[in-house]
Amino acid sequence: MQLNTMAALNSRQLNKRSLWAIIAALLILVCINYKIYQQEQLLAHGEIILFELAPVDPRSLMQGDYMALNYDIARVVSGSVDELSNTPDNHDGFFIVTLDQNRVAQFDSIYNGAALTPAQRRIQYRVRDGRVKLASNAFFFQEGRAEEFEHARYGEFRVNQEGKLLLSNMIDKDFKRI
Repeated sequence: MQLNTMAALNSRQLNKRSLWAIIAALLILVCINYKIYQQEQLLAHGEIILFELAPVDPRSLMQGDYMALNYDIARVVSGSVDELSNTPDNHDGFFIVTLDQNRVAQFDSIYNGAALTPAQRRIQYRVRDGRVKLASNAFFFQEGRAEEFEHARYGEFRVNQEGKLLLSNMIDKDFKRI
Protein backbone atom coordinates (compact mmCIF):
# COMPACT_ATOMS: atom_id res chain seq x y z
CA MET A 1 0.00 0.00 0.00
CA GLN A 2 2.84 2.33 0.78
CA LEU A 3 4.32 1.69 -2.65
CA ASN A 4 1.04 2.65 -4.32
CA THR A 5 0.92 5.89 -2.31
CA MET A 6 4.51 6.75 -3.19
CA ALA A 7 3.89 5.95 -6.86
CA ALA A 8 0.83 8.21 -6.84
CA LEU A 9 2.84 11.04 -5.22
CA ASN A 10 5.67 10.63 -7.71
CA SER A 11 3.16 10.60 -10.56
CA ARG A 12 1.55 13.84 -9.29
CA GLN A 13 4.96 15.48 -8.89
CA LEU A 14 5.90 14.39 -12.39
CA ASN A 15 2.61 15.71 -13.78
CA LYS A 16 3.16 19.03 -11.94
CA ARG A 17 6.68 19.32 -13.34
CA SER A 18 5.44 18.48 -16.82
CA LEU A 19 2.74 21.12 -16.53
CA TRP A 20 5.27 23.77 -15.46
CA ALA A 21 7.60 22.74 -18.30
CA ILE A 22 4.76 23.10 -20.80
CA ILE A 23 3.78 26.50 -19.37
CA ALA A 24 7.41 27.67 -19.52
CA ALA A 25 7.75 26.46 -23.13
CA LEU A 26 4.52 28.25 -24.09
CA LEU A 27 5.71 31.49 -22.47
CA ILE A 28 8.99 31.28 -24.36
CA LEU A 29 7.13 30.74 -27.63
CA VAL A 30 4.82 33.68 -26.92
CA CYS A 31 7.81 35.94 -26.21
CA ILE A 32 9.62 34.83 -29.37
CA ASN A 33 6.53 35.31 -31.51
CA TYR A 34 5.91 38.76 -30.00
CA LYS A 35 9.48 39.78 -30.85
CA ILE A 36 8.97 38.53 -34.42
CA TYR A 37 5.70 40.47 -34.61
CA GLN A 38 7.49 43.65 -33.44
CA GLN A 39 10.19 43.23 -36.10
CA GLU A 40 7.56 42.63 -38.81
CA GLN A 41 5.69 45.77 -37.73
CA LEU A 42 8.91 47.78 -37.86
CA LEU A 43 9.61 46.50 -41.39
CA ALA A 44 6.05 47.26 -42.49
CA HIS A 45 5.56 50.64 -40.83
CA GLY A 46 8.99 51.99 -39.86
CA GLU A 47 10.27 55.16 -41.44
CA ILE A 48 13.02 54.65 -44.03
CA ILE A 49 16.39 56.11 -43.17
CA LEU A 50 19.74 55.56 -44.95
CA PHE A 51 23.20 55.35 -43.39
CA GLU A 52 26.19 55.75 -45.65
CA LEU A 53 28.46 52.72 -45.58
CA ALA A 54 32.07 53.20 -44.50
CA PRO A 55 34.90 51.00 -45.71
CA VAL A 56 35.53 47.72 -43.93
CA ASP A 57 38.42 45.31 -44.11
CA PRO A 58 38.27 44.12 -47.75
CA ARG A 59 38.90 40.54 -46.63
CA SER A 60 35.66 40.64 -44.60
CA LEU A 61 33.58 42.67 -47.06
CA MET A 62 32.15 39.56 -48.64
CA GLN A 63 32.31 36.37 -46.63
CA GLY A 64 30.10 33.72 -48.09
CA ASP A 65 26.49 34.81 -48.13
CA TYR A 66 26.85 37.99 -46.12
CA MET A 67 28.77 41.22 -46.14
CA ALA A 68 30.40 42.89 -43.16
CA LEU A 69 29.11 46.43 -42.64
CA ASN A 70 30.45 49.60 -41.11
CA TYR A 71 28.72 52.98 -41.19
CA ASP A 72 30.27 56.41 -41.62
CA ILE A 73 27.90 57.87 -39.03
CA ALA A 74 29.10 55.37 -36.39
CA ARG A 75 32.57 56.95 -36.57
CA VAL A 76 31.07 60.40 -35.98
CA VAL A 77 28.89 59.16 -33.11
CA SER A 78 31.93 57.44 -31.59
CA GLY A 79 33.87 60.72 -31.61
CA SER A 80 31.00 62.53 -29.91
CA VAL A 81 30.56 59.78 -27.32
CA ASP A 82 34.31 59.89 -26.57
CA GLU A 83 33.99 63.62 -25.82
CA LEU A 84 31.51 62.81 -23.05
CA SER A 85 33.89 61.85 -20.26
CA ASN A 86 31.19 60.45 -17.96
CA THR A 87 29.97 57.66 -20.25
CA PRO A 88 30.85 54.08 -19.30
CA ASP A 89 32.67 51.79 -21.74
CA ASN A 90 29.55 49.72 -22.46
CA HIS A 91 26.33 51.68 -22.62
CA ASP A 92 23.27 52.41 -24.74
CA GLY A 93 22.16 55.85 -25.84
CA PHE A 94 20.59 57.91 -28.60
CA PHE A 95 21.87 60.34 -31.17
CA ILE A 96 20.02 62.84 -33.34
CA VAL A 97 20.06 62.93 -37.12
CA THR A 98 18.53 65.09 -39.81
CA LEU A 99 17.58 63.49 -43.13
CA ASP A 100 18.68 65.00 -46.41
CA GLN A 101 16.55 64.97 -49.60
CA ASN A 102 17.55 61.32 -50.24
CA ARG A 103 16.74 60.27 -46.64
CA VAL A 104 20.46 59.90 -45.81
CA ALA A 105 21.01 60.53 -42.10
CA GLN A 106 23.31 63.40 -41.16
CA PHE A 107 24.60 63.44 -37.57
CA ASP A 108 23.42 66.37 -35.41
CA SER A 109 24.33 65.53 -31.82
CA ILE A 110 24.10 63.06 -28.99
CA TYR A 111 20.54 63.12 -27.64
CA ASN A 112 20.26 65.08 -24.41
CA GLY A 113 16.51 64.85 -23.79
CA ALA A 114 15.59 68.08 -25.58
CA ALA A 115 12.57 68.21 -27.87
CA LEU A 116 13.22 67.31 -31.49
CA THR A 117 12.32 69.41 -34.49
CA PRO A 118 10.07 67.82 -37.14
CA ALA A 119 13.15 67.23 -39.33
CA GLN A 120 15.11 65.39 -36.64
CA ARG A 121 15.06 61.70 -35.72
CA ARG A 122 16.30 59.99 -32.57
CA ILE A 123 18.38 56.86 -33.24
CA GLN A 124 19.49 54.23 -30.74
CA TYR A 125 23.14 53.18 -30.51
CA ARG A 126 25.12 50.80 -28.33
CA VAL A 127 28.74 51.00 -27.26
CA ARG A 128 30.32 47.59 -26.79
CA ASP A 129 34.03 47.07 -26.23
CA GLY A 130 34.64 50.72 -27.10
CA ARG A 131 32.89 50.53 -30.50
CA VAL A 132 29.63 52.20 -31.49
CA LYS A 133 27.18 49.69 -32.90
CA LEU A 134 23.97 50.32 -34.76
CA ALA A 135 21.34 47.69 -35.48
CA SER A 136 23.47 45.36 -37.59
CA ASN A 137 27.05 44.98 -38.73
CA ALA A 138 26.25 42.32 -41.35
CA PHE A 139 23.83 41.92 -44.24
CA PHE A 140 22.85 38.41 -45.32
CA PHE A 141 21.84 37.74 -48.90
CA GLN A 142 20.94 34.92 -51.23
CA GLU A 143 23.80 32.71 -52.39
CA GLY A 144 25.37 33.84 -55.66
CA ARG A 145 24.47 37.54 -55.34
CA ALA A 146 27.76 38.79 -53.85
CA GLU A 147 28.75 40.79 -56.95
CA GLU A 148 25.48 42.75 -56.86
CA PHE A 149 26.05 43.83 -53.27
CA GLU A 150 29.61 45.02 -53.95
CA HIS A 151 27.93 48.18 -55.29
CA ALA A 152 26.14 48.97 -52.04
CA ARG A 153 26.73 52.51 -50.77
CA TYR A 154 23.98 52.82 -48.14
CA GLY A 155 22.24 50.63 -45.61
CA GLU A 156 18.47 51.11 -45.63
CA PHE A 157 16.99 50.94 -42.15
CA ARG A 158 13.51 51.11 -40.75
CA VAL A 159 13.24 53.20 -37.60
CA ASN A 160 10.33 53.50 -35.17
CA GLN A 161 9.31 56.32 -32.81
CA GLU A 162 11.54 54.86 -30.05
CA GLY A 163 14.63 55.09 -32.28
CA LYS A 164 15.02 51.33 -32.78
CA LEU A 165 16.57 50.35 -36.10
CA LEU A 166 16.17 47.34 -38.35
CA LEU A 167 18.34 46.86 -41.43
CA SER A 168 16.06 46.12 -44.39
CA ASN A 169 18.02 46.58 -47.66
CA MET A 170 21.21 47.70 -49.32
CA ILE A 171 21.09 50.76 -51.61
CA ASP A 172 23.42 51.64 -54.50
CA LYS A 173 24.96 55.03 -55.41
CA ASP A 174 21.84 55.95 -57.41
CA PHE A 175 19.60 55.30 -54.37
CA LYS A 176 18.13 52.13 -55.84
CA ARG A 177 17.56 48.98 -53.85
CA ILE A 178 19.88 46.14 -54.74
